Amino acid sequence: MIPVAHLPAFESDSTALHLAHLRERGRVPWGWLAWIGLLVVLHAASGFEATDFIGLPVGLTSWLGWTVWRHLRFVRWTRPAEALLREQPWLPVDVSLRGKRIVAGGTVFALPGMPREVRNVIARTGRVWLVGPDSGGDAVIRVEGSGRPWRARVRRRAGRVTVPRAVDHWWRKRRRFRLAAGFAGLFAAALVALLVATVVEPPAPDELAYVLFAYGIVVVPLVVLVFVARRQRPPEAGSWTRIAGAVDDADYTADDEPLVQGWAVLPEIGPVEVEIAGCPLDLYTDIWFYRRMYVLGRPRPGEVVLGLPGFPVTATAFLSEEASLIATSE
Repeated sequence: MIPVAHLPAFESDSTALHLAHLRERGRVPWGWLAWIGLLVVLHAASGFEATDFIGLPVGLTSWLGWTVWRHLRFVRWTRPAEALLREQPWLPVDVSLRGKRIVAGGTVFALPGMPREVRNVIARTGRVWLVGPDSGGDAVIRVEGSGRPWRARVRRRAGRVTVPRAVDHWWRKRRRFRLAAGFAGLFAAALVALLVATVVEPPAPDELAYVLFAYGIVVVPLVVLVFVARRQRPPEAGSWTRIAGAVDDADYTADDEPLVQGWAVLPEIGPVEVEIAGCPLDLYTDIWFYRRMYVLGRPRPGEVVLGLPGFPVTATAFLSEEASLIATSE
């Protein structure tokens, strides 16, 4: 996405929507706190009250740390950034990427929180859109292919020039796979420990219910994690094919990556309905503004992968097999 330079940045394309989305991601996760309380109650009801003295403080500390981290990453910096975005337009600036920092016109900016795969887009294009910096050294940037504002801070030194690499569209899948595989390994180790304990000291008949419950709280998450890890396998490499398409309204303040409805035009069928599961906001706004979709491989009915050729974002979509009269009327 390319922002306009004659309007305040806050009024340009999807900037305001991205800011609202970031703040929503930084909200207090009360649901996770409720889950911790539920697990404590179930644990105590199963006769393991003693371990709650360890599990409860660990759970609360983890929840508090995660909450503070989310607030610092997604909320705190957006408040002063919004003031800048309301005053100044997005200005295109030629830059060079040097490690985790960029050099723009002799000024060095650090990019806290920006993933390596997004920084690689800067290395490939050699350009960002910049607002600021203000008197405190804070600025806001965005990269080609994305409407998301990123925080930038003025610094003194920069590292070596970063060599651009190919766009990695599957970095999120690999990260989720490693996370799921890691937790699956922990639950697998717990299952082995339970099996060994059961063999070494068989439970009494009146303890059988507690043992089955212990197996359940280990086996069920293990099966789910294995399923999730298998779903995160990257698809085979292929080229991106552009087709016409559009998306309906979606609320990104209620869900980080919601299920999005829309339509697309398949070459041999015509307009068909589309469901995009877990649609990232960058992909959604690109389809919304340009009325196009990029399909990995040949566009066909069924499950496909949507993405952006020059930006590391993808989503799984389902294309209907029958032509849609509703899509045609729209």
